[in-house]
Amino acid sequence: MIFGNLIVAFVTGLISSVGHCLGMCGGIVAIYSARRPALAGANPGLGTRVASLLPVHLGRITTYALLGAVVGAAGALLEQASGFAGWQGAFSILVGGAMLLIGLSLLGVLPPIKVALASLTGSPMGRMKGLFGSASAWSSLALGLLWGLLPCGLVFAMLMNAASTATPWDGALTMIAFGLGTIPTLLGFGLASGALAPQLRGRLMKVAALIIFFFGAQMILRGLAAMHIIPSLTIGPVMLW
Repeated sequence: MIFGNLIVAFVTGLISSVGHCLGMCGGIVAIYSARRPALAGANPGLGTRVASLLPVHLGRITTYALLGAVVGAAGALLEQASGFAGWQGAFSILVGGAMLLIGLSLLGVLPPIKVALASLTGSPMGRMKGLFGSASAWSSLALGLLWGLLPCGLVFAMLMNAASTATPWDGALTMIAFGLGTIPTLLGFGLASGALAPQLRGRLMKVAALIIFFFGAQMILRGLAAMHIIPSLTIGPVMLW
């Protein structure tokens, strides 16, 4: 199960980063990457520029991993608690339903989920502003740690996925896989200081939504199978649900 979660998380991050992540975080990446060469006082080479961009992404993925471990631990506590027989099936159905809603949000059918999340969690953007102008690697790491806390529907979806693993380790791995999937686009955007055509980003957003729809349907079917409402389906070594 965890291998399938890691694949889904990585592919979702890889595809959705072109549309959704650039739309939400493109400004952060552009400001941060633009200030690295200026702070260095020179025109650095590609290797230096990549190295200067890595700490902020390391911080972001570290936050994702910590959040994944927390929600995975919460799932583990539910699994160990008495009186929660069959909770996994019900939880999988809830996770799947949430994923379907997030997919609809990405397609624009529902309002952006980040609006609701922001109203609940607030935003660390104010603290981030003071870190953009620092050349310190530790400041870049701190910036990334705060970046990972920004309200995001896709991150929320992956956290739901991580919670379903019911272990802190697997939850953290799921979020790391998602974060790694977003790096190629965000790092490339920071290096190139450009973006793909809006039409292409829109198409890739739809692909990302379809992936989330597929995963949501799989989680619902897995929950129904865990509750013995439908039979499980396994093809070779792969358990679909």
